[in-house]
Amino acid sequence: MKIPIQNIYYILCYAWNKLHEGEKVNVSLSDYKDSINLLGKVLVNGCRLLFKRGLDRNYNQICEEYSGVKGKIDFNESLNKNLFKLCRSVCLFDRFESDTLENQLLKATLYRLIKIDTVDRDLKKELWDCYWRFTDVKNINIDISLFAQTRIHRNNAIYGLLLNTCELIIENSTLDPKKGEYQFKDFIRSEKTMARLFEAFIRNFYKKEQPHFRVRQENIEWHSYHFKESSRQFLPIMQTDITLESRNRKIIIDAKYYTEALVSKFDGILKFRSGNLYQLYSYLRNIENKVGHPLNKECEGVLLYPTVNYTLDEQFRLGNHSIRIKTLDLNSDWRSIKKELLSVCSDSGNKSGL
Repeated sequence: MKIPIQNIYYILCYAWNKLHEGEKVNVSLSDYKDSINLLGKVLVNGCRLLFKRGLDRNYNQICEEYSGVKGKIDFNESLNKNLFKLCRSVCLFDRFESDTLENQLLKATLYRLIKIDTVDRDLKKELWDCYWRFTDVKNINIDISLFAQTRIHRNNAIYGLLLNTCELIIENSTLDPKKGEYQFKDFIRSEKTMARLFEAFIRNFYKKEQPHFRVRQENIEWHSYHFKESSRQFLPIMQTDITLESRNRKIIIDAKYYTEALVSKFDGILKFRSGNLYQLYSYLRNIENKVGHPLNKECEGVLLYPTVNYTLDEQFRLGNHSIRIKTLDLNSDWRSIKKELLSVCSDSGNKSGL
């Protein structure tokens, strides 16, 4: 599936809900032909923004030998080292410094990028320049689990985009033991990674770009009878990818990232993916029984795929529900993509009038 690099950047910014920060980074998207060099430039430009405003700082507890007393004395350690006779002590005190986990992850990812063989030589020079400016930040062995421990708030929001970028780089880079360099596995070719990004992109796009619908993920209960309470725990959770709800209309969108939206069986005739259609219809039938929500009775369903070899925009009715199966051309101009997505929730997008 071919997706222009500028569209990849937009998808990432929406998926991570970092559109404003992405605009601040100000990357010339037309200058890059592959994702790893684009991600590297995002980090370079983002780090330069951080250096201008100052790296984020926090209080870290320091434990060190000190001539005299500073902060809190660690008596046990001081006595073990017999330091009081030398007018010294082991002290615990807080230091306001830039050696935070967020900065450590940035520094470690810059070093990882430098070791990736497909990164442009000129970009590596810029990466080295940024790396050496993290002078007061420790080198760490990077681990993907550390990203969950970072703290992003309004005052350091730019770190959100940069750390999402770092995590994507670390997830998709592996060490070649023969060369001693890292290789980057382009995430665009990973159906699993792109499926996660595609779903988050669609959901956050609607949150940002239209004012009429409330956008969320929704849990749907199974409409079941004569179930023992203990049996309910074994039922799988039904959670929508995207639910759009206004005063008079409700739409459930299932975002499916497949290289093919249609499949052929033994007869060679192309059909909709049955599993996807059954899943969406199950959502629609079970949501009918949610008491006190009149829109559920005629809730609409949309299966949304990326366009590969053909364009689909088919609509039909199953029971009370209008169902639309549509492809989105991620290889087109971004304005066309935006227009197509907005058409899904516009009145004119409901072509059949069903």
